[in-house]
Amino acid sequence: MAISSAQVSSEKSEKMQSAAAKVSLWGSLTLFFISAAAGLAVDSITLILDASASLVILAVACMMDSTIKKIHSPPDEIFNFGYEKYEPFTVVLQGCLIITTCAISIKFAVQDIIHAESMKNYWMPVLASSVSVVAGFGIVLFLRMAAKRSGSSMLHAASMHWFVDTMMSVGMLLGFYGGYLLEHYGFPETAPYVDPVMAIVLALVFMLPPLKTVKKNLMELLDAVPSKEIRAQVRKVAEQYRPKMFGIHRIRTRKAGNKIFVDICFVVKEEMTVREVEEISAAFEKDLKTHLPHLDIIVYFKPNKRPF
Repeated sequence: MAISSAQVSSEKSEKMQSAAAKVSLWGSLTLFFISAAAGLAVDSITLILDASASLVILAVACMMDSTIKKIHSPPDEIFNFGYEKYEPFTVVLQGCLIITTCAISIKFAVQDIIHAESMKNYWMPVLASSVSVVAGFGIVLFLRMAAKRSGSSMLHAASMHWFVDTMMSVGMLLGFYGGYLLEHYGFPETAPYVDPVMAIVLALVFMLPPLKTVKKNLMELLDAVPSKEIRAQVRKVAEQYRPKMFGIHRIRTRKAGNKIFVDICFVVKEEMTVREVEEISAAFEKDLKTHLPHLDIIVYFKPNKRPF
């Protein structure tokens, strides 16, 4: 049995997404142990919070790995349209977790400002934060590359989650190093405030992107129409076939993950035969799939009974 190029592409996409999920999983697990160990060693709430954020990413990575297997499963008697909506659902959860992580960071940072404590040992948190920054940016680049090649919004959200967490680590690194410099140059009373202030600023900045992502994917879960570009492409191809029919009665579109669902009804001339209609329908479907490869399309017809 011949394997279509679409099947090959789907298999490559699944393998790439699965590899990205595993990188995210093992990366978050490693950074959790590094941050937790350093945080407990120097009694740093900020590092322990960073370790908690790694645990959140670990949970998301496990969920993502499971979701990837699901979204590539074929439709069945329970999920007639397939499992593609698992992807926007996972993205919404990811976005909510990022926002939650930022909110918790602000809470603990405010607590650190109110009850400021000087740190006696700066080299360990600086080293732990440096490792988190280097590893985090490496994972972000890998996830973004995988998201671009597979077209997965779920991997894009995961890369954004990692980017936010990595930038938090950058803030911690600057905070710890800044605290060390202030204490070293005779400003010990100011040193404890650098790290929490940096954490608050970064948390507020990085709450905005996930809010947009959550809104976009919630619309997808609620069966809102896809982007203007996709709708315009469907309309453009449909208009090319209008002269062969009689008109277009209705076009409906929705999106679930990578898959685009199109429901279109053409108005046909009464004298057209079933064979003519079927040939035009097959040609239209083939033409549209060249522009939108992940397409699930239903084409049906309504006879024109009124004089033109």
